[in-house]
Amino acid sequence: MKKILIVLAVALVSALTLTTMASANGGPHGGFTPTTDACAGCHRTHTANGPKLLIINNTYTLCMTCHGNTGTGADSNVIDGIWLEGRNPTDTTGDANTAINAPLLGGGFAFYKTIATTSNHAVQETTAAAWGNGVNRGVTANLAGGNMNCASCHDPHGSTNYRTINVTVNGVAVNVAQVDEGAAKDYDTEQWGAGQSALCAACHSAYHQTAAGSGSDPGMVATGGYTHRVDMSYTYAGPGVPNQNPETVGLAGLTLPLAQTGTVNAVVCQTCHLPHGSSAAMTGHANSGVLPGNTSATDSALLRLDNRATCEVCHQK
Repeated sequence: MKKILIVLAVALVSALTLTTMASANGGPHGGFTPTTDACAGCHRTHTANGPKLLIINNTYTLCMTCHGNTGTGADSNVIDGIWLEGRNPTDTTGDANTAINAPLLGGGFAFYKTIATTSNHAVQETTAAAWGNGVNRGVTANLAGGNMNCASCHDPHGSTNYRTINVTVNGVAVNVAQVDEGAAKDYDTEQWGAGQSALCAACHSAYHQTAAGSGSDPGMVATGGYTHRVDMSYTYAGPGVPNQNPETVGLAGLTLPLAQTGTVNAVVCQTCHLPHGSSAAMTGHANSGVLPGNTSATDSALLRLDNRATCEVCHQK
């Protein structure tokens, strides 16, 4: 058995590091030729160890053989949340536009900006529910596909969506616009397109409130409390002076990304939250309990910045 596993591991590394095909999705994910060798990197027809004929019996573990901190098939190390150029010398996608050791757009599952994460999406196939998944805010409901893994959000075979996001997530159709998916990708510059919030809303639908005045509408209380509006221009501030542009102006060197939606710079879920994991610190008033609605020293709710800097960068009080 040990010999078989060694052979499979060698086959995986070989298939993923030696492939040189060009793909709009990048690497072995999509754009397959009729005689592609990429299938053999993950699947075995008669000797598979996992469902869907996977060579490893766990989707997360399989993905981490390339994208983990010891992987050799991809330069994106999603565990540590950094770009490690040169791990796959035959694939130079992203090398020209992404700095070595730069923090990845999605954050990291174990570390972000060299600091241990204080919250992350549990993609190790141990979480089966999500807050506000077709139920009120503050309540969890089971995901359609059961336990969460990398393939819950990403399509390993390629996708028309940005960053190979599935076209259907949790049974919900998702359309996320491409931004930098050309031949020379950029993995550390914030470039988000239209539809970014749709990915989050597929599992956290109750939190996807887009109506003006959501933060003051008493009707919202019945479904979990007042809630911040998303998918609107950063200039929306109600009465008074419009907010500062968090992407270009920021505050004290801190910035937040916006999504380019036509001519409008939109505040989306990813403006405040990192998809994979965050190392933000929650202290003082920000260390106020457990979810939902409260952050703590051990759960930063995927917020990008320490304490409530995600508020202050826009609403400079």
